[in-house]
Amino acid sequence: MIDRTIYYTDEENEDFAATHGRIRTRSVDEHYRYRRKNPVFRLFSFLLYRLVALPLIFLYLKFRFGLRVKNRRAVRRLHGGYFLYGNHTQYVADAFLPAYLSFPRRTNIVTSADAVSIPVVRQLVAMLGGIPLACTVHGRMAFLQTVEERTARGQVVAIYPEAHIWPYYNGIRPFSDASFCYPMRTGLPAVGFVVTYHRRRLFCHLPPLITVTLSDPVFPETCTDRKEMRDRIYTFMCETVRREDSYAFRKYRKKERTKSHDCNSCQ
Repeated sequence: MIDRTIYYTDEENEDFAATHGRIRTRSVDEHYRYRRKNPVFRLFSFLLYRLVALPLIFLYLKFRFGLRVKNRRAVRRLHGGYFLYGNHTQYVADAFLPAYLSFPRRTNIVTSADAVSIPVVRQLVAMLGGIPLACTVHGRMAFLQTVEERTARGQVVAIYPEAHIWPYYNGIRPFSDASFCYPMRTGLPAVGFVVTYHRRRLFCHLPPLITVTLSDPVFPETCTDRKEMRDRIYTFMCETVRREDSYAFRKYRKKERTKSHDCNSCQ
């Protein structure tokens, strides 16, 4: 059974995150501290990530979703930093998955400003590798420099190019090629990953099981531009969803325009 039907109007801009519209978003500009040189902060960041977050990530994904990963060798054979691109269909799991997939490398996740707008949470986000997008020119320069520095140290940067969360959506939504400027600029590979859902044989009322499929690396030198890189990742994601026959635990339907709306739009 499909537990719930969700109606949408704009698949590129509509957001169904539980916190959407409930957070007073702070401005991320050139004053945001992307670089944290304080040794105490760096120590707590290391301990929190390695000794607390990673074990909890493993337990949560395994026991909550029965996580399986396909083609993990695609990232294990990479040397140095790289970029991960995935579909955005979970609240908590999407914050955990990249670190699980790229272990033992440290992983950073490009986030919205909402992630660093809650006083206590913002420090945890920073410690665990969240990199918020900036809204000013100088802020974007600092953001880009941070991405380049961390990948140069062999770390991973994960991006959800769909930008908005659609819980349990079993398709791939359109997304732009904007975020693919990072691998093209740094010369580092991009790897796509796709979350697909599978109905449980027992306890069917519970959330479905998750399988994550990784693509083979796409290297910048094999692409003419960022659009070609985006198209290759997008094609892989769409083909994977079809091949895996991802289960629709939530059903999404596009709202039909009403007659009154159509009449008004023609006046």
